[in-house]
Amino acid sequence: MIIKKIFNKLYLVIIIIFIFIFFISFNFINNKNNNLYETEYVSNFSITHIYLLNKDDLLVKVDYLLKSNNLLDNVEDIIKELYSTNNKYSNLKGLIPSNTKINNISIERDTLIIDFSDDLLKVNKKLEEKVIESIVYSLIELDDINNVKILINNIPLTKLEKSNKSLPILLNESIGINKSYEINSLKDIEKVIVYFVFSDNDSEYYVPITKYVNSKDNKIKIIIDSLKGNYYYNTNLRSYLSSKNNIDYSIDKDILTITFDSLNESNLESITYSLSNSVFESVDINQGVFEVNSNIVSIKKRS
Repeated sequence: MIIKKIFNKLYLVIIIIFIFIFFISFNFINNKNNNLYETEYVSNFSITHIYLLNKDDLLVKVDYLLKSNNLLDNVEDIIKELYSTNNKYSNLKGLIPSNTKINNISIERDTLIIDFSDDLLKVNKKLEEKVIESIVYSLIELDDINNVKILINNIPLTKLEKSNKSLPILLNESIGINKSYEINSLKDIEKVIVYFVFSDNDSEYYVPITKYVNSKDNKIKIIIDSLKGNYYYNTNLRSYLSSKNNIDYSIDKDILTITFDSLNESNLESITYSLSNSVFESVDINQGVFEVNSNIVSIKKRS
């Protein structure tokens, strides 16, 4: 009788141990498989940028994580982020009216064709052009998309209703973004894009300003002089490049070398990002090399 009780207890212990080992093994395998799946899924992600409106009515460059390897899926996801109902970003908003429908999306070579309902431009006159800039600049950030063609109920959009501004059939970076006109003559007009910094609470974003200026200087000098102003007038935009900095630059083929006499290391990334992206957008340069007293501190390449 005693032996039988001992045997029963031993049998019960063995069963419990077996069940415990089974669950441990199952969870390990399951977690391992989940981790493999997550790693594979995350590895397919890539970063692009979208352009949302800040409190000063300027379009701000925002990082955006693509979730698909399919180009049309990514186009649809990006457009959704540009709707006015999007409240994911603090103090930033999309401009596409919430009731706007997408009738069709297609691609022809490097041109993306989007057919919207006529609700797309039911915004006030001041923001009408910003809607187009936001869509175009967000979508040409995608690989293989160089132009955007916008249709309204299957009719090409060639003029904005409220501002009466004409638009080309094929829209690309040539339309400009956050345009600023500093001209008093039709002579010696230069167009450059200059990246300033917009700070909001603990976040910093970059804001491209397309500047039209009267100048006989080359575009690189115009960009450097613009950023050395520290603050962009009548806005909350700023540059970390000091007016006290002595800056030299030279070009060898498609490589621009910019040399500073001194530089605050804490602002190095902001300064080199603003300068390099401004130059890449404005001049046929593929690489920027930044030096302080002939020592290389950063290299930026056109993405």
